[in-house]
Amino acid sequence: MRRFKLAPSRFKRAMSRLGAVALALALTTGFARTALAEEGAESRSFLELPRARQGYWLGVGLYGTSSRLIEEGRDRGNYGGWGYSVRIGQLLTEHFGLGLLYESASIKNGNDKGATGGLILEASYNLWRNLSAHTGLGVGYDYVSDKTALDTSLRGGAGSYFLLGTSYDFFPWHKRLTGGWAVTPTVDFRVMPDGNIHAFTLFAGIQVMRWSGLPNNMLFLPEE
Repeated sequence: MRRFKLAPSRFKRAMSRLGAVALALALTTGFARTALAEEGAESRSFLELPRARQGYWLGVGLYGTSSRLIEEGRDRGNYGGWGYSVRIGQLLTEHFGLGLLYESASIKNGNDKGATGGLILEASYNLWRNLSAHTGLGVGYDYVSDKTALDTSLRGGAGSYFLLGTSYDFFPWHKRLTGGWAVTPTVDFRVMPDGNIHAFTLFAGIQVMRWSGLPNNMLFLPEE
């Protein structure tokens, strides 16, 4: 099995960064649960008008990717490729949501081939109608290898992974009062500043989302 080129001191720094990211994720989750649970409990004490974008969500997406890699201070240029994602989460209030995102994508530039991706704790906010912005923090990886070179070892690493993006949910088959299937164009920007390779990646594509909706006892049903 091929191993990353990582000096002992760099390995220790990478592990310490991963520990810091894990601690930040735990603290973020705790604070988010406390603050949003209180706001969610208050908002859920009132009935809401039925909307398509309510409840839990589960989605899969296909993306085109463009990744700029900086390897040990050297700009390696843009790497293109394709990837997928899986998203799961819940709207805790009428506007705030919290969930998890996993993604993986292949990347290529010349003879270099590899992959990038990560697992992210994601927070979202509904800006207008079905338009939302999301941000997150997690752990990610990126690596590349040149199979035509004398040294074919994997180059790259893992570390903190940051997300900023936006999406819009279209409900072309909406027949329910709340919840349903959505087609969701999404544009996300990722930064991975750790490891031997620093990655700046743009993901653009389409997701298919399933919204659970809210039960009737949480809804205000308009008179017909």
